[in-house]
Amino acid sequence: MSKIGIIDDDKAQRETLKTILESHLENFDSSIEVVDTFPFPDDSIAQYKDWVEQNDIVCLIFDEQMHNDSEGGKGPVGYRGNQLVLEIRKYFKDIPIYVITSHKNDDDLQEKFSEFEDIIGREEFINDGEKYVKRFIRASQSFLDENISELSELKHLSELVASGKSDENDLIRLKALQLKLNVQIDSGLGERKDWLDEYEGKIQFLEELQKKIENKIKE
Repeated sequence: MSKIGIIDDDKAQRETLKTILESHLENFDSSIEVVDTFPFPDDSIAQYKDWVEQNDIVCLIFDEQMHNDSEGGKGPVGYRGNQLVLEIRKYFKDIPIYVITSHKNDDDLQEKFSEFEDIIGREEFINDGEKYVKRFIRASQSFLDENISELSELKHLSELVASGKSDENDLIRLKALQLKLNVQIDSGLGERKDWLDEYEGKIQFLEELQKKIENKIKE
């Protein structure tokens, strides 16, 4: 089941946002669910990749000021939302990411505006949540649709390379898609048998991944 993920160090604030989101999603008859988490420790920041993938997260919402509170013996962390977004983008180039914050005009946050889908004032969201949740739903669906299309193209290009029918432009596009989707296939393998073995395994992986995303869209 596709989910929206919330990251915030303020438990009460996090749970309130989750409740509001779930209420609007239910009103829109959306199958999207909501999960939340306290920020991961500084030395475990790479865990966000696993958290996003394991929870089938298709949209992220987090606070800017997430470095103040502790919870369950953890925290406070040493990073803010405008820093976390750069870590997330290492693994998920196009996943929709929103900030809902009481510090909308923070200079450091505004400098990273291009990394976010939008920066939303907390009062704005509380007063007009329905409008914003509609945007979250559309962005999530667009993200899934785009992944389906690009995975299909990646699979096609991988098959061309494996068959020896690719040209230079195909290889350039393949590498770009590998980087964007974070799916690495070694196009520098020497022996043709090695190429075929590598690509056969990756093509099967891409087929399974594509089916998984298609199933999310149908849910």
